[in-house]
Amino acid sequence: MHHKASQLNQRGFTLAELLVVITIIGILFAIALPALNRMSGQSGLEAAANTVHAAAKLARQHAVAHKQPTYLVFHDTQSDPALAYQSYAVFTINIHNPPVTQSDGYFIKDWERLPAGIIFDPNVAASDNIFSVSSETWQGGLNDNNELLIDGVSYVIQGFKPNGEAASASAQIYLAEGAVSAGRLTVYTPGPGKQIRFRTFGNSAITDGRYDENGNLTVFGEDE
Repeated sequence: MHHKASQLNQRGFTLAELLVVITIIGILFAIALPALNRMSGQSGLEAAANTVHAAAKLARQHAVAHKQPTYLVFHDTQSDPALAYQSYAVFTINIHNPPVTQSDGYFIKDWERLPAGIIFDPNVAASDNIFSVSSETWQGGLNDNNELLIDGVSYVIQGFKPNGEAASASAQIYLAEGAVSAGRLTVYTPGPGKQIRFRTFGNSAITDGRYDENGNLTVFGEDE
């Protein structure tokens, strides 16, 4: 009797029992995966907003410290479709030895790409979205559409004057989960969004938002 009991205790799981366990694990994984994806996307979005915000602060600090216009610059479909709405850099122009030419400009932060699955959203319906074409002009190397010409290529910018003043009285950068393929942009909705808001004298803040099913962004909360 003792020998038979030991055999029963050591026989392990049956195939049916293993299938039940595997099925339960699969169901739990299917339930948890969307939440994990959302957490991962939110983390990437948060990281992107923080790094772009830091680059903007670097641009402003450089403008003030060196008394020269400095720009946060962005690719769009005109400058580079392959990198459109996915990369940014910081560029400045030495204005202290006139006449000033394009050769007096240089990058203080080279092109950096956003994390995979995160994009700049040019389609948010806001007049102060930096990707909106503007007729506002500003001395400092901008053309009539408030774009900066670097080596013959026009870039969308958020600029800072030598006193740290922002190029526009109010400007905003929007980030979202999404993708760009062949110059075509897709924002994943519903989902989270981020707004980086600038004011005249360079003060800026990251603001949380949420895209609905129709791609409309509601902004709420604030992270100074």
